[in-house]
Amino acid sequence: MTLFQQLRKYVLEHKLNYTIVFIFMIISSAMSVAPTYILRLFIDAIVSKDFSVAVLTQYSSYFLLVIVLAYLADFIWSYYLFIGSYDLQKSFREKLMAHFLKMGAPFYHRFRTGDLLTRASEDVQVMGMTVGYGLMTLLNSSVFLAFVVGMMAITVSWQLTIIALLPMPILAYYIFKWGSQVDKKFTEAQDAVSQMNAEVLEIVDGLRVVRAFGLEGSTTKKFQEKTTATKDKNNEVSEIDSRFNPLITIVLAISFVLSFLGGAYLISQQKITVGAMVSFQVYLTMIVWPMISAGDLVNVMQQGVASFRRIYEVLSTGDLLEKEGTQTLAEVETITFEDFDFKYPEDTRLTLQQVDLTIKKGQIIGFVGKTGSGKTTLLRQFTHRYPYSSSVPLINGEKLTDYKTFDLRKQLAQVPQEHILFSRSIRENLLFGDENASDEKLLKSLQLASFDQEVLAMPQGLDTLVGEKGVSLSGGQKQRLSLARAFLRNSPILLLDDALSAVDAKTEAKIIENLKELPGDLTLLIVTHRLSAITKADQIFVLEDGAIVQRGTHESLIQTSGWYQDQYLHQQLKEDTLDV
Repeated sequence: MTLFQQLRKYVLEHKLNYTIVFIFMIISSAMSVAPTYILRLFIDAIVSKDFSVAVLTQYSSYFLLVIVLAYLADFIWSYYLFIGSYDLQKSFREKLMAHFLKMGAPFYHRFRTGDLLTRASEDVQVMGMTVGYGLMTLLNSSVFLAFVVGMMAITVSWQLTIIALLPMPILAYYIFKWGSQVDKKFTEAQDAVSQMNAEVLEIVDGLRVVRAFGLEGSTTKKFQEKTTATKDKNNEVSEIDSRFNPLITIVLAISFVLSFLGGAYLISQQKITVGAMVSFQVYLTMIVWPMISAGDLVNVMQQGVASFRRIYEVLSTGDLLEKEGTQTLAEVETITFEDFDFKYPEDTRLTLQQVDLTIKKGQIIGFVGKTGSGKTTLLRQFTHRYPYSSSVPLINGEKLTDYKTFDLRKQLAQVPQEHILFSRSIRENLLFGDENASDEKLLKSLQLASFDQEVLAMPQGLDTLVGEKGVSLSGGQKQRLSLARAFLRNSPILLLDDALSAVDAKTEAKIIENLKELPGDLTLLIVTHRLSAITKADQIFVLEDGAIVQRGTHESLIQTSGWYQDQYLHQQLKEDTLDV
Protein backbone atom coordinates (compact mmCIF):
# COMPACT_ATOMS: atom_id res chain seq x y z
CA MET A 1 0.00 0.00 0.00
CA THR A 2 1.26 3.49 -0.91
CA LEU A 3 0.77 6.70 1.06
CA PHE A 4 -1.79 7.96 -1.45
CA GLN A 5 -3.78 4.72 -1.26
CA GLN A 6 -3.77 5.03 2.53
CA LEU A 7 -4.88 8.67 2.37
CA ARG A 8 -7.61 7.84 -0.17
CA LYS A 9 -8.85 5.03 2.07
CA TYR A 10 -8.83 7.31 5.11
CA VAL A 11 -10.65 10.14 3.30
CA LEU A 12 -13.33 7.73 2.04
CA GLU A 13 -13.82 6.40 5.58
CA HIS A 14 -14.41 10.00 6.76
CA LYS A 15 -16.02 11.35 3.59
CA LEU A 16 -18.58 13.48 5.46
CA ASN A 17 -15.82 15.39 7.27
CA TYR A 18 -13.80 15.88 4.10
CA THR A 19 -16.87 16.90 2.10
CA ILE A 20 -17.39 19.66 4.68
CA VAL A 21 -13.69 20.58 4.37
CA PHE A 22 -13.90 20.81 0.57
CA ILE A 23 -17.15 22.82 0.48
CA PHE A 24 -16.00 25.36 3.04
CA MET A 25 -12.55 25.57 1.44
CA ILE A 26 -14.26 26.68 -1.78
CA ILE A 27 -16.35 29.23 0.15
CA SER A 28 -13.25 30.43 2.01
CA SER A 29 -11.27 30.77 -1.22
CA ALA A 30 -14.07 32.74 -2.88
CA MET A 31 -14.40 35.03 0.12
CA SER A 32 -10.61 35.53 0.26
CA VAL A 33 -10.41 36.90 -3.29
CA ALA A 34 -13.61 38.92 -3.07
CA PRO A 35 -12.10 41.85 -1.08
CA THR A 36 -9.61 42.42 -3.89
CA TYR A 37 -12.44 42.71 -6.40
CA ILE A 38 -14.26 45.14 -4.06
CA LEU A 39 -11.01 47.15 -3.85
CA ARG A 40 -11.00 47.38 -7.64
CA LEU A 41 -14.54 48.76 -7.61
CA PHE A 42 -13.47 51.34 -4.98
CA ILE A 43 -10.55 52.54 -7.11
CA ASP A 44 -12.52 52.61 -10.35
CA ALA A 45 -15.28 54.62 -8.64
CA ILE A 46 -12.68 57.15 -7.42
CA VAL A 47 -10.98 57.42 -10.84
CA SER A 48 -14.33 57.80 -12.65
CA LYS A 49 -15.47 60.35 -10.01
CA ASP A 50 -18.55 58.24 -9.16
CA PHE A 51 -17.48 57.93 -5.52
CA SER A 52 -20.00 58.95 -2.83
CA VAL A 53 -20.99 58.22 0.75
CA ALA A 54 -23.63 55.77 -0.47
CA VAL A 55 -21.02 53.93 -2.59
CA LEU A 56 -18.58 53.90 0.35
CA THR A 57 -21.25 52.51 2.69
CA GLN A 58 -22.29 49.86 0.14
CA TYR A 59 -18.77 48.65 -0.60
CA SER A 60 -17.76 48.76 3.09
CA SER A 61 -20.77 46.59 3.96
CA TYR A 62 -19.78 44.08 1.27
CA PHE A 63 -16.22 44.15 2.59
CA LEU A 64 -17.24 43.44 6.19
CA LEU A 65 -19.66 40.68 5.14
CA VAL A 66 -16.98 38.98 3.05
CA ILE A 67 -14.47 39.12 5.93
CA VAL A 68 -16.95 37.52 8.37
CA LEU A 69 -17.88 34.79 5.88
CA ALA A 70 -14.20 34.13 5.09
CA TYR A 71 -13.39 33.80 8.80
CA LEU A 72 -16.27 31.38 9.47
CA ALA A 73 -15.54 29.26 6.41
CA ASP A 74 -11.82 29.17 7.20
CA PHE A 75 -12.53 28.15 10.80
CA ILE A 76 -14.86 25.30 9.79
CA TRP A 77 -12.65 23.69 7.17
CA SER A 78 -9.50 24.08 9.31
CA TYR A 79 -11.22 22.48 12.31
CA TYR A 80 -12.47 19.42 10.42
CA LEU A 81 -9.17 19.04 8.60
CA PHE A 82 -6.95 19.06 11.69
CA ILE A 83 -9.19 16.83 13.83
CA GLY A 84 -8.71 14.37 10.97
CA SER A 85 -4.96 14.72 11.41
CA TYR A 86 -5.10 13.84 15.10
CA ASP A 87 -7.56 11.03 14.42
CA LEU A 88 -5.16 9.48 11.90
CA GLN A 89 -2.29 9.64 14.41
CA LYS A 90 -4.51 7.97 17.00
CA SER A 91 -5.43 5.26 14.48
CA PHE A 92 -1.81 4.54 13.54
CA ARG A 93 -0.65 4.41 17.17
CA GLU A 94 -3.43 1.97 18.03
CA LYS A 95 -2.56 -0.21 15.01
CA LEU A 96 1.13 -0.21 15.92
CA MET A 97 0.49 -1.05 19.57
CA ALA A 98 -1.91 -3.87 18.60
CA HIS A 99 0.76 -5.17 16.19
CA PHE A 100 3.50 -4.99 18.85
CA LEU A 101 1.34 -6.97 21.28
CA LYS A 102 0.67 -9.72 18.73
CA MET A 103 4.23 -10.19 17.51
CA GLY A 104 6.53 -12.97 18.67
CA ALA A 105 10.25 -12.86 19.39
CA PRO A 106 11.55 -12.97 15.75
CA PHE A 107 9.85 -9.63 15.06
CA TYR A 108 11.81 -7.99 17.88
CA HIS A 109 15.02 -9.53 16.60
CA ARG A 110 14.52 -7.53 13.40
CA PHE A 111 13.47 -4.19 14.91
CA ARG A 112 15.28 -2.55 17.82
CA THR A 113 13.16 -0.94 20.52
CA GLY A 114 14.42 2.58 19.80
CA ASP A 115 13.58 2.14 16.12
CA LEU A 116 10.03 1.04 16.94
CA LEU A 117 9.59 4.01 19.29
CA THR A 118 10.73 6.43 16.57
CA ARG A 119 8.31 4.95 14.05
CA ALA A 120 5.45 4.99 16.55
CA SER A 121 6.09 8.60 17.59
CA GLU A 122 8.00 10.80 15.14
CA ASP A 123 6.92 9.00 11.95
CA VAL A 124 3.31 8.98 13.10
CA GLN A 125 3.55 12.72 13.82
CA VAL A 126 4.86 13.27 10.29
CA MET A 127 1.87 11.31 8.97
CA GLY A 128 -0.42 13.56 11.01
CA MET A 129 1.30 16.61 9.55
CA THR A 130 0.85 15.14 6.06
CA VAL A 131 -2.89 14.71 6.56
CA GLY A 132 -3.32 18.06 8.32
CA TYR A 133 -0.88 20.65 6.99
CA GLY A 134 -0.23 18.59 3.84
CA LEU A 135 -3.89 18.47 2.76
CA MET A 136 -4.28 22.12 3.73
CA THR A 137 -1.41 23.15 1.44
CA LEU A 138 -2.74 20.85 -1.29
CA LEU A 139 -6.13 22.55 -1.19
CA ASN A 140 -4.54 25.99 -0.95
CA SER A 141 -2.24 25.20 -3.84
CA SER A 142 -5.13 24.01 -5.98
CA VAL A 143 -8.51 25.46 -4.96
CA PHE A 144 -7.32 28.87 -3.77
CA LEU A 145 -4.78 29.19 -6.59
CA ALA A 146 -7.48 28.32 -9.11
CA PHE A 147 -9.73 31.06 -7.71
CA VAL A 148 -6.94 33.66 -7.82
CA VAL A 149 -5.80 32.79 -11.34
CA GLY A 150 -9.45 32.68 -12.46
CA MET A 151 -10.10 36.15 -11.06
CA MET A 152 -6.94 37.44 -12.75
CA ALA A 153 -7.91 36.01 -16.11
CA ILE A 154 -11.66 36.71 -16.02
CA THR A 155 -11.92 40.05 -14.24
CA VAL A 156 -8.68 41.65 -15.49
CA SER A 157 -6.98 40.17 -18.55
CA TRP A 158 -6.13 36.66 -19.64
CA GLN A 159 -3.19 38.00 -21.72
CA LEU A 160 -1.71 39.71 -18.68
CA THR A 161 -2.25 36.53 -16.63
CA ILE A 162 -0.25 34.47 -19.12
CA ILE A 163 2.58 37.05 -19.08
CA ALA A 164 2.71 37.03 -15.26
CA LEU A 165 2.75 33.24 -15.08
CA LEU A 166 5.53 32.72 -17.65
CA PRO A 167 8.26 32.11 -15.00
CA MET A 168 6.14 29.55 -13.12
CA PRO A 169 7.27 26.44 -15.10
CA ILE A 170 10.83 27.14 -13.89
CA LEU A 171 9.56 27.11 -10.29
CA ALA A 172 7.58 23.90 -10.85
CA TYR A 173 10.63 22.15 -12.35
CA TYR A 174 12.88 22.85 -9.36
CA ILE A 175 10.15 22.17 -6.80
CA PHE A 176 9.69 18.63 -8.07
CA LYS A 177 13.40 18.08 -8.75
CA TRP A 178 14.42 19.01 -5.21
CA GLY A 179 11.31 17.45 -3.71
CA SER A 180 12.36 14.02 -4.99
CA GLN A 181 15.58 14.38 -2.98
CA VAL A 182 13.68 15.07 0.24
CA ASP A 183 12.29 11.51 0.42
CA LYS A 184 15.72 9.90 0.39
CA LYS A 185 17.34 12.39 2.76
CA PHE A 186 14.41 12.36 5.20
CA THR A 187 14.43 8.54 5.33
CA GLU A 188 18.14 8.63 6.16
CA ALA A 189 17.49 11.26 8.84
CA GLN A 190 14.72 9.20 10.45
CA ASP A 191 16.91 6.08 10.40
CA ALA A 192 19.61 8.09 12.18
CA VAL A 193 17.07 9.19 14.81
CA SER A 194 16.01 5.55 15.26
CA GLN A 195 19.60 4.48 15.87
CA MET A 196 20.14 7.33 18.32
CA ASN A 197 16.98 6.45 20.28
CA ALA A 198 18.01 2.79 20.40
CA GLU A 199 21.43 3.88 21.70
CA VAL A 200 19.78 5.99 24.43
CA LEU A 201 17.66 3.06 25.62
CA GLU A 202 20.63 0.71 25.71
CA ILE A 203 22.78 3.19 27.63
CA VAL A 204 20.02 3.84 30.18
CA ASP A 205 19.42 0.10 30.62
CA GLY A 206 23.14 -0.59 31.00
CA LEU A 207 24.01 2.49 33.04
CA ARG A 208 25.28 0.46 35.99
CA VAL A 209 27.62 -1.52 33.76
CA VAL A 210 28.91 1.66 32.09
CA ARG A 211 29.68 3.19 35.49
CA ALA A 212 31.13 -0.02 36.93
CA PHE A 213 33.67 -0.22 34.10
CA GLY A 214 34.38 3.52 34.10
CA LEU A 215 33.25 3.94 30.50
CA GLU A 216 31.34 7.22 30.92
CA GLY A 217 33.83 9.14 28.78
CA SER A 218 34.00 6.72 25.86
CA THR A 219 30.23 6.14 25.97
CA THR A 220 29.62 9.90 25.86
CA LYS A 221 32.03 10.23 22.93
CA LYS A 222 30.32 7.43 20.98
CA PHE A 223 26.90 8.93 21.67
CA GLN A 224 28.15 12.34 20.49
CA GLU A 225 29.11 10.67 17.22
CA LYS A 226 25.51 9.37 16.93
CA THR A 227 23.99 12.79 17.68
CA THR A 228 26.39 14.46 15.22
CA ALA A 229 25.41 11.97 12.51
CA THR A 230 21.73 12.63 13.25
CA LYS A 231 22.30 16.40 13.13
CA ASP A 232 24.16 16.11 9.80
CA LYS A 233 21.35 14.06 8.25
CA ASN A 234 18.71 16.55 9.39
CA ASN A 235 20.89 19.43 8.17
CA GLU A 236 20.87 17.86 4.72
CA VAL A 237 17.06 17.84 4.79
CA SER A 238 17.02 21.46 5.99
CA GLU A 239 19.46 22.46 3.24
CA ILE A 240 17.06 21.15 0.59
CA ASP A 241 14.10 22.82 2.33
CA SER A 242 15.93 26.16 2.40
CA ARG A 243 16.24 26.19 -1.40
CA PHE A 244 12.51 26.65 -1.98
CA ASN A 245 11.72 30.08 -0.49
CA PRO A 246 14.54 32.04 -2.21
CA LEU A 247 13.60 30.51 -5.56
CA ILE A 248 9.92 31.35 -5.03
CA THR A 249 10.84 34.95 -4.11
CA ILE A 250 12.96 35.39 -7.27
CA VAL A 251 10.31 33.88 -9.56
CA LEU A 252 7.55 36.03 -8.06
CA ALA A 253 9.71 39.15 -8.39
CA ILE A 254 10.12 38.41 -12.10
CA SER A 255 6.36 37.89 -12.36
CA PHE A 256 5.73 41.25 -10.69
CA VAL A 257 8.03 43.07 -13.13
CA LEU A 258 6.48 41.36 -16.17
CA SER A 259 2.93 41.99 -14.98
CA PHE A 260 3.70 45.65 -14.20
CA LEU A 261 5.16 46.23 -17.67
CA GLY A 262 2.33 44.36 -19.35
CA GLY A 263 -0.29 46.11 -17.22
CA ALA A 264 1.13 49.57 -17.98
CA TYR A 265 0.92 48.81 -21.69
CA LEU A 266 -2.71 47.57 -21.43
CA ILE A 267 -3.70 50.72 -19.47
CA SER A 268 -2.12 52.89 -22.14
CA GLN A 269 -4.18 51.03 -24.72
CA GLN A 270 -7.26 51.53 -22.49
CA LYS A 271 -7.84 47.74 -22.38
CA ILE A 272 -7.88 47.62 -18.56
CA THR A 273 -8.64 50.19 -15.89
CA VAL A 274 -6.32 51.47 -13.16
CA GLY A 275 -8.46 49.62 -10.60
CA ALA A 276 -8.05 46.40 -12.59
CA MET A 277 -4.28 46.91 -12.69
CA VAL A 278 -4.11 47.48 -8.92
CA SER A 279 -6.32 44.44 -8.24
CA PHE A 280 -4.11 42.35 -10.55
CA GLN A 281 -1.04 43.26 -8.51
CA VAL A 282 -2.89 42.29 -5.32
CA TYR A 283 -3.95 39.00 -6.92
CA LEU A 284 -0.33 38.38 -7.82
CA THR A 285 0.73 38.89 -4.19
CA MET A 286 -1.97 36.37 -3.23
CA ILE A 287 -0.23 33.79 -5.39
CA VAL A 288 2.79 33.96 -3.08
CA TRP A 289 1.19 31.79 -0.37
CA PRO A 290 0.00 29.04 -2.78
CA MET A 291 3.43 29.01 -4.42
CA ILE A 292 5.19 28.69 -1.06
CA SER A 293 2.60 26.08 -0.13
CA ALA A 294 3.46 24.16 -3.31
CA GLY A 295 7.06 23.93 -2.16
CA ASP A 296 5.95 22.93 1.34
CA LEU A 297 3.50 20.45 -0.15
CA VAL A 298 6.18 18.57 -2.06
CA ASN A 299 8.42 18.61 1.01
CA VAL A 300 5.67 17.44 3.40
CA MET A 301 4.39 14.78 1.01
CA GLN A 302 7.86 13.37 0.44
CA GLN A 303 8.46 13.23 4.19
CA GLY A 304 5.02 11.62 4.55
CA VAL A 305 5.93 9.02 1.91
CA ALA A 306 9.15 8.19 3.79
CA SER A 307 7.39 7.98 7.18
CA PHE A 308 4.50 5.93 5.84
CA ARG A 309 6.94 3.50 4.25
CA ARG A 310 8.65 3.06 7.62
CA ILE A 311 5.34 2.60 9.46
CA TYR A 312 3.98 0.21 6.84
CA GLU A 313 7.21 -1.82 6.98
CA VAL A 314 6.51 -2.50 10.65
CA LEU A 315 2.80 -3.23 10.16
CA SER A 316 3.46 -5.55 7.21
CA THR A 317 6.27 -7.48 8.92
CA GLY A 318 5.19 -10.63 10.70
CA ASP A 319 7.01 -12.85 13.16
CA LEU A 320 7.01 -16.00 11.01
CA LEU A 321 5.04 -17.87 13.69
CA GLU A 322 2.64 -20.54 12.52
CA LYS A 323 -0.94 -19.34 12.12
CA GLU A 324 -3.03 -20.05 15.20
CA GLY A 325 -5.60 -22.82 15.03
CA THR A 326 -9.34 -22.77 15.62
CA GLN A 327 -9.73 -25.46 18.29
CA THR A 328 -10.60 -24.45 21.83
CA LEU A 329 -8.46 -25.67 24.74
CA ALA A 330 -10.35 -26.14 28.00
CA GLU A 331 -7.59 -27.99 29.89
CA VAL A 332 -4.23 -29.62 29.30
CA GLU A 333 -4.07 -33.34 30.08
CA THR A 334 -0.76 -34.16 28.38
CA ILE A 335 2.10 -32.36 26.64
CA THR A 336 4.25 -34.47 24.31
CA PHE A 337 7.45 -33.90 22.35
CA GLU A 338 8.17 -36.60 19.77
CA ASP A 339 11.64 -36.61 18.14
CA PHE A 340 11.53 -32.82 18.43
CA ASP A 341 14.18 -30.61 16.81
CA PHE A 342 14.46 -26.84 16.99
CA LYS A 343 16.73 -24.05 15.82
CA TYR A 344 16.37 -20.29 16.06
CA PRO A 345 15.37 -18.52 12.81
CA GLU A 346 18.78 -16.89 12.27
CA ASP A 347 20.82 -19.88 13.47
CA THR A 348 22.17 -22.77 11.38
CA ARG A 349 22.67 -25.32 14.15
CA LEU A 350 20.03 -27.21 16.10
CA THR A 351 19.52 -25.87 19.62
CA LEU A 352 17.28 -28.82 20.53
CA GLN A 353 17.53 -32.23 18.93
CA GLN A 354 15.59 -35.49 19.15
CA VAL A 355 13.71 -34.46 22.30
CA ASP A 356 11.20 -37.10 23.45
CA LEU A 357 9.16 -36.50 26.59
CA THR A 358 5.62 -36.60 27.92
CA ILE A 359 4.25 -34.43 30.72
CA LYS A 360 0.99 -35.31 32.42
CA LYS A 361 -1.40 -33.04 34.25
CA GLY A 362 -0.40 -32.38 37.87
CA GLN A 363 3.23 -33.46 37.49
CA ILE A 364 6.30 -31.58 38.71
CA ILE A 365 8.97 -31.65 36.01
CA GLY A 366 12.56 -30.44 36.36
CA PHE A 367 14.92 -29.43 33.56
CA VAL A 368 18.64 -29.21 34.41
CA GLY A 369 21.95 -29.15 32.63
CA LYS A 370 25.01 -27.05 31.89
CA THR A 371 24.69 -23.42 30.87
CA GLY A 372 23.74 -23.33 27.18
CA SER A 373 22.39 -26.89 27.14
CA GLY A 374 18.96 -25.75 25.86
CA LYS A 375 16.86 -25.64 29.04
CA THR A 376 15.35 -22.19 28.49
CA THR A 377 14.90 -22.90 24.79
CA LEU A 378 12.92 -26.04 25.64
CA LEU A 379 10.69 -24.11 28.03
CA ARG A 380 10.02 -21.51 25.31
CA GLN A 381 8.50 -24.19 23.10
CA PHE A 382 5.49 -24.38 25.42
CA THR A 383 4.70 -20.70 24.82
CA HIS A 384 5.35 -20.74 21.04
CA ARG A 385 7.67 -17.72 21.07
CA TYR A 386 9.52 -18.81 17.91
CA PRO A 387 8.41 -20.69 14.78
CA TYR A 388 8.87 -24.44 15.04
CA SER A 389 11.65 -25.88 12.91
CA SER A 390 10.21 -29.30 12.11
CA SER A 391 7.85 -31.08 14.47
CA VAL A 392 5.34 -29.35 16.76
CA PRO A 393 4.66 -30.18 20.44
CA LEU A 394 1.42 -32.06 21.03
CA ILE A 395 -1.19 -31.04 23.59
CA ASN A 396 -3.78 -33.71 24.37
CA GLY A 397 -2.55 -35.52 21.24
CA GLU A 398 -3.16 -32.53 18.92
CA LYS A 399 -0.61 -30.08 17.53
CA LEU A 400 -0.11 -27.07 19.76
CA THR A 401 -0.66 -24.81 16.72
CA ASP A 402 -4.14 -26.28 16.18
CA TYR A 403 -5.42 -24.43 19.24
CA LYS A 404 -6.40 -20.80 19.64
CA THR A 405 -3.46 -18.74 20.93
CA PHE A 406 -5.55 -17.07 23.64
CA ASP A 407 -6.75 -20.44 24.95
CA LEU A 408 -3.17 -21.73 25.07
CA ARG A 409 -1.81 -18.68 26.91
CA LYS A 410 -4.66 -18.85 29.40
CA GLN A 411 -3.35 -22.26 30.49
CA LEU A 412 0.15 -20.94 31.18
CA ALA A 413 1.80 -18.68 33.75
CA GLN A 414 5.49 -18.02 33.26
CA VAL A 415 8.28 -16.51 35.32
CA PRO A 416 11.18 -15.95 32.87
CA GLN A 417 14.85 -15.39 33.67
CA GLU A 418 14.48 -11.69 32.83
CA HIS A 419 12.18 -10.23 35.48
CA ILE A 420 9.96 -7.79 33.63
CA LEU A 421 8.60 -5.21 36.06
CA PHE A 422 6.83 -1.98 35.17
CA SER A 423 7.73 1.39 36.68
CA ARG A 424 4.59 1.42 38.80
CA SER A 425 3.67 0.30 42.29
CA ILE A 426 3.92 -3.23 43.66
CA ARG A 427 0.12 -3.40 43.59
CA GLU A 428 -0.10 -2.42 39.92
CA ASN A 429 2.61 -4.92 38.96
CA LEU A 430 0.71 -7.68 40.77
CA LEU A 431 -2.60 -6.76 39.12
CA PHE A 432 -1.21 -7.87 35.77
CA GLY A 433 -1.77 -11.38 37.14
CA ASP A 434 -5.39 -10.67 38.12
CA GLU A 435 -6.72 -7.16 37.54
CA ASN A 436 -9.68 -7.73 39.87
CA ALA A 437 -7.71 -9.13 42.82
CA SER A 438 -8.41 -7.75 46.28
CA ASP A 439 -5.67 -6.62 48.65
CA GLU A 440 -6.18 -9.81 50.61
CA LYS A 441 -5.57 -11.87 47.50
CA LEU A 442 -2.52 -9.81 46.60
CA LEU A 443 -0.99 -10.33 50.03
CA LYS A 444 -1.74 -14.06 49.82
CA SER A 445 0.20 -14.29 46.55
CA LEU A 446 3.09 -12.36 48.14
CA GLN A 447 2.98 -14.76 51.08
CA LEU A 448 3.27 -17.74 48.73
CA ALA A 449 6.30 -16.05 47.18
CA SER A 450 7.73 -15.37 50.67
CA PHE A 451 7.70 -11.61 50.02
CA ASP A 452 4.73 -10.42 52.08
CA GLN A 453 6.61 -9.37 55.23
CA GLU A 454 9.11 -7.26 53.30
CA VAL A 455 6.32 -5.49 51.38
CA LEU A 456 4.35 -4.77 54.55
CA ALA A 457 7.50 -3.33 56.14
CA MET A 458 7.85 -0.79 53.30
CA PRO A 459 6.48 2.73 54.12
CA GLN A 460 3.88 2.62 51.31
CA GLY A 461 3.30 -1.14 51.42
CA LEU A 462 1.57 -2.34 48.25
CA ASP A 463 1.68 1.20 46.86
CA THR A 464 5.50 1.31 46.96
CA LEU A 465 6.89 2.33 43.55
CA VAL A 466 9.42 -0.15 42.18
CA GLY A 467 11.11 2.31 39.80
CA GLU A 468 12.14 1.80 36.19
CA LYS A 469 12.27 -1.97 35.59
CA GLY A 470 12.17 -2.53 39.35
CA VAL A 471 15.40 -0.64 39.99
CA SER A 472 14.51 -0.01 43.66
CA LEU A 473 14.23 -3.76 44.37
CA SER A 474 16.99 -6.31 44.83
CA GLY A 475 17.37 -9.27 42.48
CA GLY A 476 15.68 -11.63 44.93
CA GLN A 477 12.80 -9.20 45.51
CA LYS A 478 12.25 -8.86 41.77
CA GLN A 479 12.10 -12.64 41.42
CA ARG A 480 9.61 -13.05 44.24
CA LEU A 481 7.40 -10.23 42.94
CA SER A 482 7.40 -11.91 39.52
CA LEU A 483 6.52 -15.21 41.20
CA ALA A 484 3.65 -13.62 43.15
CA ARG A 485 2.27 -12.14 39.93
CA ALA A 486 2.38 -15.56 38.26
CA PHE A 487 0.65 -17.18 41.27
CA LEU A 488 -2.18 -14.64 40.97
CA ARG A 489 -2.83 -15.72 37.40
CA ASN A 490 -3.92 -19.10 38.78
CA SER A 491 -3.11 -20.96 35.55
CA PRO A 492 -3.02 -24.78 35.58
CA ILE A 493 0.56 -24.83 34.19
CA LEU A 494 3.36 -22.85 35.86
CA LEU A 495 6.69 -22.37 34.05
CA LEU A 496 9.63 -21.32 36.24
CA ASP A 497 12.77 -20.49 34.27
CA ASP A 498 15.52 -20.35 36.89
CA ALA A 499 13.09 -18.19 38.85
CA LEU A 500 14.62 -18.92 42.28
CA SER A 501 18.28 -18.29 41.48
CA ALA A 502 18.47 -14.99 43.42
CA VAL A 503 17.00 -16.30 46.70
CA ASP A 504 18.76 -18.31 49.37
CA ALA A 505 18.21 -22.06 49.79
CA LYS A 506 15.95 -21.61 52.83
CA THR A 507 13.62 -19.17 51.04
CA GLU A 508 13.67 -21.38 47.97
CA ALA A 509 12.56 -24.40 49.98
CA LYS A 510 9.78 -22.37 51.58
CA ILE A 511 8.50 -21.16 48.20
CA ILE A 512 8.57 -24.68 46.75
CA GLU A 513 6.61 -25.90 49.78
CA ASN A 514 4.12 -23.03 49.37
CA LEU A 515 3.37 -24.13 45.81
CA LYS A 516 1.32 -26.97 47.28
CA GLU A 517 -1.16 -24.36 48.52
CA LEU A 518 -1.98 -23.20 45.00
CA PRO A 519 -5.52 -24.26 44.02
CA GLY A 520 -6.18 -26.90 41.40
CA ASP A 521 -4.08 -29.70 39.98
CA LEU A 522 -0.98 -27.64 39.17
CA THR A 523 1.49 -28.79 36.52
CA LEU A 524 4.87 -27.32 37.42
CA LEU A 525 7.82 -27.08 35.01
CA ILE A 526 11.07 -25.87 36.61
CA VAL A 527 14.35 -24.93 34.95
CA THR A 528 17.00 -24.63 37.64
CA HIS A 529 20.69 -24.88 38.42
CA ARG A 530 20.04 -25.63 42.10
CA LEU A 531 19.02 -29.28 42.37
CA SER A 532 17.40 -28.77 45.77
CA ALA A 533 14.47 -27.10 43.96
CA ILE A 534 13.48 -30.33 42.18
CA THR A 535 14.08 -33.10 44.70
CA LYS A 536 10.29 -33.73 44.80
CA ALA A 537 9.89 -33.69 41.00
CA ASP A 538 8.00 -36.56 39.36
CA GLN A 539 10.53 -36.56 36.55
CA ILE A 540 13.80 -34.75 35.87
CA PHE A 541 15.38 -34.27 32.43
CA VAL A 542 19.10 -33.57 32.07
CA LEU A 543 20.00 -31.73 28.86
CA GLU A 544 23.34 -31.47 27.09
CA ASP A 545 23.85 -29.76 23.73
CA GLY A 546 20.09 -29.65 23.22
CA ALA A 547 19.50 -33.37 23.78
CA ILE A 548 18.13 -35.24 26.78
CA VAL A 549 20.99 -37.34 28.12
CA GLN A 550 19.44 -38.45 31.42
CA ARG A 551 15.93 -38.74 32.83
CA GLY A 552 14.37 -40.04 36.01
CA THR A 553 13.53 -39.05 39.60
CA HIS A 554 15.95 -37.34 41.95
CA GLU A 555 16.55 -40.59 43.84
CA SER A 556 17.31 -42.58 40.71
CA LEU A 557 19.55 -39.95 39.14
CA ILE A 558 21.79 -39.50 42.18
CA GLN A 559 22.39 -43.24 42.08
CA THR A 560 23.40 -43.15 38.40
CA SER A 561 26.79 -41.90 37.27
CA GLY A 562 26.57 -38.84 35.11
CA TRP A 563 26.18 -35.06 35.17
CA TYR A 564 23.31 -35.05 37.70
CA GLN A 565 25.16 -37.17 40.25
CA ASP A 566 28.34 -35.11 39.86
CA GLN A 567 26.42 -31.86 40.26
CA TYR A 568 24.50 -33.15 43.26
CA LEU A 569 27.68 -34.21 45.06
CA HIS A 570 29.31 -30.87 44.22
CA GLN A 571 26.37 -28.87 45.58
CA GLN A 572 26.15 -31.04 48.69
CA LEU A 573 29.83 -30.51 49.38
CA LYS A 574 29.42 -26.76 48.88
CA GLU A 575 26.48 -26.58 51.29
CA ASP A 576 28.38 -28.63 53.93
CA THR A 577 31.33 -26.23 53.60
CA LEU A 578 29.07 -23.21 54.04
CA ASP A 579 27.47 -24.76 57.12
CA VAL A 580 30.90 -25.16 58.68
